[in-house]
Amino acid sequence: MIKYSILEIPTVLNPPIKLLDIIYNCPVCDYEIEIDMDVDDNSSIKCDCCDHIIKFRIKKI
Repeated sequence: MIKYSILEIPTVLNPPIKLLDIIYNCPVCDYEIEIDMDVDDNSSIKCDCCDHIIKFRIKKI
């Protein structure tokens, strides 16, 4: 079983980055997760439905 997923965020901004009203579907159960937070490379969220962890990775472009 997959322990966690990585969500890459391409940006020209320096972390932390404010994400507002982003809807992301869990890659395990397809549950809609609303993201409304400041994120950096150490941030993560957990799916409310299946407890799968999604970690953020900031990718500088």
